[in-house]
Amino acid sequence: MSTRIRTIGPIMVVVAIIVGMNAPEVHASAIYAYPIAGTKTSSFTNTHNGYPATDIFANCGVNVVAPVSGTVGGMRRVDLWTQRTDNPWFRGGKFVSIVGKDSVRYYLAHLDSISDDLTAGSVVTVGQRIGTVGRTGRAGACHLHFGMSPPCSNPEWWVRRGVIWPARYLRAWQLGVGKSPVEEIRRWQSNNPGACEDQWELP
Repeated sequence: MSTRIRTIGPIMVVVAIIVGMNAPEVHASAIYAYPIAGTKTSSFTNTHNGYPATDIFANCGVNVVAPVSGTVGGMRRVDLWTQRTDNPWFRGGKFVSIVGKDSVRYYLAHLDSISDDLTAGSVVTVGQRIGTVGRTGRAGACHLHFGMSPPCSNPEWWVRRGVIWPARYLRAWQLGVGKSPVEEIRRWQSNNPGACEDQWELP
C-alpha cells in the first residue's frame, strides 16, 4: 500500500492507494468520504429512475460510513414498506439522513442494519460506520440509495430522497478529492424555494 498527501484548501487528506480496492482509506481530517467502506468493491449509477439520486451496488452486509461530519437528522430502524401499499414515505426502508457541517443533507437508504449507538441528533464523523448495505424498502437488489438535498424543517420524503445528481461527487470522493455539493445545492434551493412545503400525494 502506498499513500500520498493531498491538500484541499487548508485541509490535508491522506489517500491510501490500494490495488484492487474501490475506495481509499478515510483520514480523520477528510472533508468527504465515499459511503461504502474502502475494503469492498462497489459500483454506482450515473442516473436514477424518476429523480436525481444514485444507487451504489455492493453486497448486503458491507459497511456503510458517514460521507461527511455532521448530525443525524432522521432515521428509521424498522422496514415499514409493503408492496401492496407502496407508500413513498417508506420506500427507503431502513435509513439514516445526515445533515453535514456543510449544511447539505445526505440520505442513505435500504440499509440492512443501523449502528446501535446512533439516534436522531447523534454527532457523526466523516468515515464513521453508520450501518450496513441491505435491500429493505422498495429494493430489488442489495444496494445503498444515496441522495443529497437541503434539509427541510418539516417532515417530508420528496426532497429528502435527492435533488441533485451525486455521481460526480462520489467519483471525486473515491479518489480522495473533497469535491463539495454545497454550491449546487444552494442553486437548487434558490430555484425551488417552496420545495419543502410542497405536498406530494400518495401514489
